[in-house]
Amino acid sequence: MKTKTNLILGIIFLFNAVLAYGQNFSSSPILITSEHIIQSSCNHKAYRLNISLPKNYANTDTVHYPVLYVLDGSYNFTTFFAIRQVLDLGNEVQNVIIVAIDGNVSEADWMANRFNDFTPSANPKQDSLWSKIFNLPLGKLKSGGASLFLTTIQQDIIPYIERNYKTNTSRGLFGHSLGGLFTGYCLLTKPALFQNYAINSPSMWWNKGELMTLENLFVKQSPSLSAHIFISVGALEGNPMVQPVGAFADTLKNHYPNLKITSHVFENETHLSVVAAASSWTLKVLYSR
Repeated sequence: MKTKTNLILGIIFLFNAVLAYGQNFSSSPILITSEHIIQSSCNHKAYRLNISLPKNYANTDTVHYPVLYVLDGSYNFTTFFAIRQVLDLGNEVQNVIIVAIDGNVSEADWMANRFNDFTPSANPKQDSLWSKIFNLPLGKLKSGGASLFLTTIQQDIIPYIERNYKTNTSRGLFGHSLGGLFTGYCLLTKPALFQNYAINSPSMWWNKGELMTLENLFVKQSPSLSAHIFISVGALEGNPMVQPVGAFADTLKNHYPNLKITSHVFENETHLSVVAAASSWTLKVLYSR
């Protein structure tokens, strides 16, 4: 009798799931995507913006939406797009506009472009070291462009999005690896620009722990910090990555006890495999209903 009851309940659950699936993909519009090229007024580079709008987004109503800006858009846009589609099946996350940012460059120039944009300080020794690691010509990598890139986001990219799309005042920023370093840099230099920060596998090693140095300077000048932060790392990235990320999260918690912060170490994930997990958790932690 118990087996029969469980079977009936299973059939009912499957029927409801299929019904919900059909409703989400039939009666609701497919997620809308678009692409724009923006010319920076600061570093004079061109940036490609890939935009995914929430289902039911319409210019005819008065609904406005939060925006999540995603770095390394060439790779991360499709990840966030797909994850959001799945989570929407269960109505698990808020309706959010996703804006993926990347340099409008060739694949051959992609690493050099992000290396410049995401690093807070010029470090010629690191430029040479990573040129060898990535098998790039010496002089190809030039660090220290984070300030100009951040100004580009503030003065060019965000105003463009807010002029052309129905946004509210809530902004988020997602970055991984050097992008995580940049996201932490943004938090500690222009904390009010975003309300939600996803700092994933940040390159805490940059310039002898520059991000931690910035935090120590920041806390002396700013007695309070209002933000929602998700910080994560993959366990298989090794202690040289995991330990500094944990220390950074702990330091923020100690300095700002009321700060809304979630930290997580993803078991069995490498520096690259962790991206999908961190992307999903970013949406769940920062934008849960």
